[in-house]
This record gives sequence, structure tokens and C-alpha cells, in this order.
Amino acid sequence: MAIDLSNDVGNGPARAPGPVAPTAVDEQVSILIVDDRADKLLALEASLSQLNENIVLARSGRDALRCLLHQEFAVILLDVNMPTMDGFETASLIRQRQRSELTPIIFVSAMNDTENHVTRGYSLGAVDYILAPVMAEILRAKVSVFVDLYRKTAQIKRQADERASWIRAEAARAEAEAARERSAFLAEASNILAGSFDPEETFAAVARHAVPRLADFCVFDVVDETGALRWLASAHKGQTSTSTDHDLREFTSGCAALGGLDVLESGKTKVCRHFGASDSKAADDGEQRASGAAGDVRSYILTPLRARGRILGTLCVASTLERDFDDAEIGLVEELAQRAGLALDNAALFQAAEHAREKAERASQAKDQFLAMLSHELRTPLTPVLNTIAFLELDDQLSEEVRASIAVIRRNVELEARLIDDLLDLTRVSKGKVQLNLETSDAHALLKSALEICHSEVVDKRIEVSIDLQAISFHLLADPARMQQIFWNLIKNAVKFTASGGRLNIATSNNPSGNFGLEVRDSGIGISPDLLPRIFNAFEQVGGGERFGGLGLGLAITKALVEMHGGEVTASSEGLGHGAKFSLTFPTVDNTKLQQPATSAGGENGEHLRLRLLLVEDHEDTNRSLSRLLVRRGYEVRAARSLETAMETARGYEFDILISDMGLPDGSGIQLMEQLSGLREVRGIALSGYGMEEDVQRSIGVGYREHLTKPVDFGRLDEVIQRIAREN
Repeated sequence: MAIDLSNDVGNGPARAPGPVAPTAVDEQVSILIVDDRADKLLALEASLSQLNENIVLARSGRDALRCLLHQEFAVILLDVNMPTMDGFETASLIRQRQRSELTPIIFVSAMNDTENHVTRGYSLGAVDYILAPVMAEILRAKVSVFVDLYRKTAQIKRQADERASWIRAEAARAEAEAARERSAFLAEASNILAGSFDPEETFAAVARHAVPRLADFCVFDVVDETGALRWLASAHKGQTSTSTDHDLREFTSGCAALGGLDVLESGKTKVCRHFGASDSKAADDGEQRASGAAGDVRSYILTPLRARGRILGTLCVASTLERDFDDAEIGLVEELAQRAGLALDNAALFQAAEHAREKAERASQAKDQFLAMLSHELRTPLTPVLNTIAFLELDDQLSEEVRASIAVIRRNVELEARLIDDLLDLTRVSKGKVQLNLETSDAHALLKSALEICHSEVVDKRIEVSIDLQAISFHLLADPARMQQIFWNLIKNAVKFTASGGRLNIATSNNPSGNFGLEVRDSGIGISPDLLPRIFNAFEQVGGGERFGGLGLGLAITKALVEMHGGEVTASSEGLGHGAKFSLTFPTVDNTKLQQPATSAGGENGEHLRLRLLLVEDHEDTNRSLSRLLVRRGYEVRAARSLETAMETARGYEFDILISDMGLPDGSGIQLMEQLSGLREVRGIALSGYGMEEDVQRSIGVGYREHLTKPVDFGRLDEVIQRIAREN
């Protein structure tokens, strides 16, 4: 096969063939014949045709150079005598091309050239110099040698390329496997670091995970309060289950001296690949001591633990052998150190948060204890006052003037108790400790009861009250006491901020969905637009409202209680001086599911039962005043003022109901109930100035049927005594 790069006429430029890939053993190789004469080209081509190779023909040195741009040749037959660019010039240019500098060149000349020509040819890298006429057999033999050489060279090159490719593939596979192992190692280390906020436990586990994966031992040191390095955790290849912290500290005590302080100062990783006894002259005393304590360290990596721009400590991985740590190993240790630093910082933040939380909890508990104690101390003296008032009100001989004065005292004592309740209610609401005793409740009845409580204040301020109860569905699933508190808070709030002679409108209705709605509208001082969004916040006071008294807790408690009942409360006002309106909405109970009122267990006539009571109260005035009221109500009363005297009395007195204060000088009402329950079945009523939810639950939990918070309303106490007496 021959490719003629000459034009049909003349000696024009050759046509460049496309690129040809390196030949395989059984593929043709290319032979380039360059001569300006067509007859000589044909003759040479005919002589080499029996080789069955790819023969390319060029008519000039320029065409030959163009061919060499596109493919490689096993051998070049180059005529010496050519116009424009002779064979020597062409050979010189060929040799300047890097890819063709080893291509064999055979000069062919029709002239009996001088020895200088031959010498010049060989100096240009020619492998042979043939004079015309050329013998075909000799030419084929010489060219065949170079064809075979080219083919073998190509084969060797191809095999070398294949081997290099295989080596690269194996290296890539090995690197990929190593990268996978590094990723798996770091992932497991991250899981360990995230598993606990205890630094010693966590970092000891990470150190065990690193040995012997990274080196013979691994040491974590942290910066203490003085700026020095302190041992945190470590592991070594010879560690056993019986190794103690002292053993580990002794084994690794010198690692910080390997250069930990330098690493702290520079913030850079320190790598030593050949360290040990042979370096004794170059190493300082500190490093020598470190080597001995660390078990003859020969190589190590020491890197800082960083987090949020700070260095928190160091990580040292070391070997008792000289190791040429590569970049991947150093990078792995640095990545482990980075993750460990973040974990150490997170542990410190968690511990700080825990300390802050514990401090806040202690502060909250102290506040709760203070409020509970304050409640107890404020409530306790109010009970005998109310009891005395109740006793005096039973005297038919009192003048109207004295009776009115007693009523003033009662109202103010009850107001004081209400303020205390507001403080405790706010604490309960904020902690989510308010528990509702839900039952089907008549909202109209509760509304009327709340209005009745405020009746005296309404009369005193000569407020005109209009009531329009249009709601057809007015039964709610509610806690009656809390629902009445909601109504009372809104009515009381309206009365407080309405001037004498003002108006108060109370109306109920049902919306299209059947929900119960209540509106309480007053002609009072109104609410400024900037305060409306905050009106239900605790301790908020209507502009200038401080002069009206109160703590600013009523509306905040009201909103919380309304939402606990599944309702909604809103406030609106046209501004200061234009009154205010509060609107409530609650879901109602289906009338077909209303429960019938329970019949009294006390018989048809509902007679007042005469019972024997054991009263335990250490407050002298409360004990005396309450005993006097109970006796006057028809009860038989035995009084005690301590746990010891109560137990003595109980052993010789068959009482029906126990009424006990929770705080006694020699114990508590809880202990009293527990001890009495060991002797007999006891039905009890707890009295306490501590009104927190946990106080109530604690007393109920030991067996008390009811928990009444001081100051105790005597009518309520009498009602509870009768109810408990009728219970089975």
C-alpha cells in the first residue's frame, strides 16, 4: 500500500494524511520515501511493496516534514539531491523534531558522493547511505530490520504503557481504599465523640480507637487554667484491661514534652520521623525524658486541638519505630484533632449550659420556695382573721355599723388572699402545673356567681350594670372554680377601672358555630393603642393604672386559663377615656349529653351531720378561732398543736374526720397521715398556707381527701366536711 503525497503535476505540496496510531505487532507500519523524481519514487516503492507495509511518498523535504507532523515512521528513505531543500537540510530539520529524533534515516543518492557527503549524512543521524542503482533485495533487507525494530519498540512501549496504566490503576485503587478506610475511621471517631459529653470517657474511647490504627499510642492533653498541658486520656498498644490511669499517665507522661508547648505557641503540627537515642546530641533534655517515659519514641505527630479560633489542647500519635509519615497520615491525624477539638469545645459548652441550667433551676426552686414560704407566712395570719369575722357575723346582736365594718375587713382580707393566689397562679401557669378538674358547667350560673362576688364594689361605686344573657347553649366542659375565676377577673377588672357612676354591660350569645361568647364592656379609662398588644402580659398596667392597685397579673392569668379551656380572649378599646371591651369564646357541650345533677347522699332532708373532728393546727389563733367556729356549727372537736399530741389524742379518740395543717413544729401533716393510716382508716382534710400544685398533689397522694389553701373560708370547709362524711 502506498500513499502518494505528490500533486498530479509539478512539485506542489503534499497532502497530509490523518493521524495514525502506534502500530501493533500484526498491523502495518509506515515507511516514508522522499524523492523529487516520480520514477525513483515508483522504483523504490516497487522494491518495498513485498514488505506489505504502509508506504508513504513525498516529493520534497517540505512534504516530508508535513508527513512527520501527523504520524510516525519506522524508517525514512531520503534522497540527497533535491531542489530547494536537499536531503541533508531535510534530515537536519527532522532531527530537530523531538518525536522524530530516533527515526532511522537511510540516505539514497544517485551520485558517487565524496567521503565528506557520507560523513555528513551519518553526522545527521543516518543509519545507512545507499548509492544508486539500488538493489531491491538489499533495500528490502535493510528496511526490514528497521521495520522489525520499530514494531518491537512499539510493542515494548505499549507494554510499558499498559503496565504504567495498571500501576496507576492499582495506586488509585489503593488510594481509594485508603481514603475509604480513613473516612470510616473518622466516621467512627465522630460517632464516639458525639456519644457523650464526658471528655475523659469520650477521649479515652477515641484513643483506643486510634491505636494501633494510627500508631503505637495516642495521647490527648488539654490546656488547664494555668495554660499548661494536662493529661486527659490515652491508649497504647500494650494496654490491657487491668491497666490503670496511673499506668497510662506514667507511660504517656512525656508526650507533652515532645513539643506540646511549641505546638501551643505556633499552632502548627509538629512531625518527627526519626527521633530517639541516636539523636541524643541534638535533642534537648526535655525531649530525652519524653522519649524514655513514652517508651522509646522513634517517630510522632503532634498537632493542636482547635475550636472557635482557640487551641484547647494537643493530640499526639507516636510509634516506637521510625516511620515516614506521609501527607495522608498527617492529614488524617489533623482531621481527627479538628473533630476532637470541636467535641472538646462542645463538651465545655454543654457543661457550661448544664451549670447554667442547674443554677437557673436552683434559682427557680429558691424562687418557688420563697413564694411558697411567702404564701404560707401571709396566708396563715389571715385564717384566724376570717374565722373571727365569720364568728362575729353569727352574732345577731351586732349593730349595722359594726356589721358593715366587719364586711370591710372581710373584703380586704379576701382581696389580700386573692393577690397571694395571683402570685402563685402565675408561677403555676408559667410552669404548666395548673390542673383542671373538668366537668359540665353552667356558664350563666358561674357568671352570676362571679358578679355576686363583686356586688359590694359595684354598689359602692354606683356602677350601672346591665346583663343580657342571650346564649341558648351555655354549658361548658370546664373547671368551675377556674371558670368563675376567669369571669370574676374580667368583671373585677372592669369595675376597678370604671369611675363612680359608670356603666358595665355583660352579654352572652352563641356564634354561628354554636360557641359560647361573653362580652364585658365598661365605660372606664380605656386602653391606649400602644398597650393593647401587651394587655395580657404579666405585670402590665393600663396607663396610670398603678393608682388603681393590683399586681397586673389578673389578665395574664385569665388568658392562660381561657386557652387551657380551649377558648379565646381578646381586648379592644377606642383609646383612653373610651372604655374597654373584653370578649371570650368557648366551645359548648352538646345539650343531649348534659349530666343530671347528683342527688345528695345525706338523705331526703339533707340534714347537717354532727361529727367528731380531730383538728391539728400549730398556729394558736387559727386553732382557737377555727375550733370555736366548728363547735358552734355543731361539731365535736378535739384540738392538737403538734404531731405528737395529735397521735396521743388519736389513740384514745374515735374521730370521724381529721383536719390537719401541713406544717407542724415536730413534723408534717404528711407524716401524721402516714402514721395514723397505719392504725386505722382515716378520712382527712389538709390545710396549708402552701398553695403550689405539688403541695396539693403531695397531700392527696398520702390519703387526704381534700386540700384547702389558707385563708380557709369556713363555709367551704363546712361543705367539704359534710361531703366527705357522706362519701363511702
